[in-house]
Amino acid sequence: MWLGTGRRALAEFVRLPEHVAIMNQYRRRGTIRSVILEYESLDTARIRRDAEAWLTSDDHRRAVRGTPRRMT
Repeated sequence: MWLGTGRRALAEFVRLPEHVAIMNQYRRRGTIRSVILEYESLDTARIRRDAEAWLTSDDHRRAVRGTPRRMT
């Protein structure tokens, strides 16, 4: 089943009964975070760099440890 791309497709996917069931089953196993990045063109190298930077950011490590983000 192909839902397409974009924010609308993402919203449709998140509401799928199969997705909801999986998320409910595993909800207590960790912290869920997400980010939406939009690009004007497909640059897979840039997308990978951005994804890796987000996954290894201080905000991600704080969320994993459960410590709040410090406001400056």
